[in-house]
Formats: sequence, structure tokens, C-alpha cells
Amino acid sequence: MEIKVIKNINEFKNSEKSWNSLYNTINERSVFQSFEFNYYSWIYQLNNNRNTLALVIVYNEGKIIAVFPFYIDNNKRLRFINDNHADFCDYLSVEIFDLDLVLKKLKEHFLINSFNFINLMHDARILLCSKVSTYSKLYEYTAEYSVLELNQGIFPENFINYKSKQKTEFRRVLKKNIDRGHAVFSSDNNPFPRKEINKLRDKMIALGIRNSSFLPLNQLLLIEKLYQNRKIILSIVKDQKTINAISFIIKDSDKYLIWIDLYDNSKMINIFNYISLMTVLSSNNAVIINFGRGGYGYKISNFLPKVMYLSSFHIFNSKWQELKFYFLRFVKELLKSIYKKIK
Repeated sequence: MEIKVIKNINEFKNSEKSWNSLYNTINERSVFQSFEFNYYSWIYQLNNNRNTLALVIVYNEGKIIAVFPFYIDNNKRLRFINDNHADFCDYLSVEIFDLDLVLKKLKEHFLINSFNFINLMHDARILLCSKVSTYSKLYEYTAEYSVLELNQGIFPENFINYKSKQKTEFRRVLKKNIDRGHAVFSSDNNPFPRKEINKLRDKMIALGIRNSSFLPLNQLLLIEKLYQNRKIILSIVKDQKTINAISFIIKDSDKYLIWIDLYDNSKMINIFNYISLMTVLSSNNAVIINFGRGGYGYKISNFLPKVMYLSSFHIFNSKWQELKFYFLRFVKELLKSIYKKIK
């Protein structure tokens, strides 16, 4: 077995074919472990002087058997590539590895103050291969996500937990938006509508629905690449004159993750988009709809998905690094609570 550390973009690019081959053999993975997501995230969002590529690939007899898509930020923290925008982080492999072997190899190449792994599902491989040490901390319930399993059929009749109250609300939303149309775009039949996306993003910012940092160009370039590589489809609602809502949907077989939503101030437009999307997707096949990371009350109350929780795992080199982490975590939460009060 060989553990190789990749530090440059050319070697990263050269791993594409074998990375994809490994990805396609594993059932329990997400687009966030795909080559496209990690490579283009590095190209468009992280490739600067503040960050260092620290990709780890494990070989057995010349064949890739594991990929750890890591980088080191300007605070010398080892992290998953683009973990802020990846709803579910993990490494990609056919088996469980001893994480200590990988971290030891990384320490031979880099100065690392701490190891910070966030947005982890309860069965994430990195949790199964991690050994708890003096300076390691597992934080459970750091974020939540929700999942809805729909049988093949006519929505909402194909979900038995919906009572008359939910069904009546769905009919009300549909009636409210009766003059709007819905379509699902893919790169097979539609070019990426960047101009329309920019207009809708700017409208959300102008309305105060999102702040000025929402969906910057580098993130949009990543999304466009994923769309072109058939990792993303678009759920679009429009009237006769303009697009009212767009959702970026990560597609993987019968699983669909609603990643990012754009919408204007039309009444219940985002709910209408969801209802329309689920109607289309579940009409011919049973599907799993993942509402993604975040506790959105209106999604939970309207669609009754199953709520689950994510964890984060941190390893520190010293007690000082651990205390520093706690302090910064406290300051961040304090500032967030102050912002919410004054907003």
C-alpha cells in the first residue's frame, strides 16, 4: 500500500480517471466526494496563497483505493476541500483506513496546527477510522439536514404521512401559482442560464433576502461546471415574462439534493418550486429528496421530512490549540447571535 500526498494542480488533474473509477464503484458517497466537485472547488474557490493543497491518495498495486480530499487553510488547519459549501463531507474509499496513518504522512510534508472535519453524517467513514486522543473532540448535532422518501406515484398521494392539512396547503400553493410554469433543466437539453441566475441573485440581494456575499462568481463557476458534467439539474419556475425561482439540484441516481435556492418575492414561490419538482421526479420512480444542510422550518412544516443531524470532529496538536478553537468558536457564535438581534 502506498500513501501519496498531492500538492500541485497538475497531479490533481491527472488523478481524474482513476478517481472517477473509484467513485463509480461506491454506493455510499455523495457528489461532494466526486472529482468534479473537489477539482473545480479548488480551481475556482480555494486556489490562492492562503491555502495549500494536501490531497491524499492511497494506492494498492497501482490502483486507487482511497481519496482524502484535503487542503490546509491559512490558519494551518487541515480541512475537507470546500467544506463550507459541501453539505456532507467524507473521504472516498472501498474500505476503512487508519486515519492516523494518513495524518502521520501529512505531518511529514506540512506544518498542521489542527485537523477540522465538519458536516459529517453519523456513518461517515472518517468517524469510523478516527481514534479518540487527548486533544480530539467530537461535536454531535452541529447542524441538521432532512430527507423525504417518496414512492413512485402522484405527489402528494405517494407519501402516506401527509394528512389533509398538508394536502390542502399544497393545493392552495398550486392554485396561487396557477399561471406559472415549471421545468427541469439539464445540460443534455438546455444551456446553463447564467444571465437569468445572475438577475435572480441580484434581485434577492436587493430585496434583502440574501446579503451581498451570496452566490459569488467563483461559486457560480463551480456550479456551472457541475451542471455541464451532469452532476446538477435545475428546477425552474417562471411566468410569461421572467424566471421567479431556480433551485440547484444535485442528482445521483434516484437521490436528489436541493442544494441552493434562488427566488423572488412572489408568494410561496419556493414551496411551489418544490411541489412541482417532487411531482415530476416521483411520477415514474421512487425517489429520495434531501433538503440539504440547514434547519429550515418552512421545509419541515410543509413537507414533513425526517430530520437528522451532522457532527464535526477536531484533533488538536496541543492544549493551546484546543483552547484557541473554543475561544474562536465562542466569539463566532456570539457575533452570530448579536447579528440576528440587530437584523
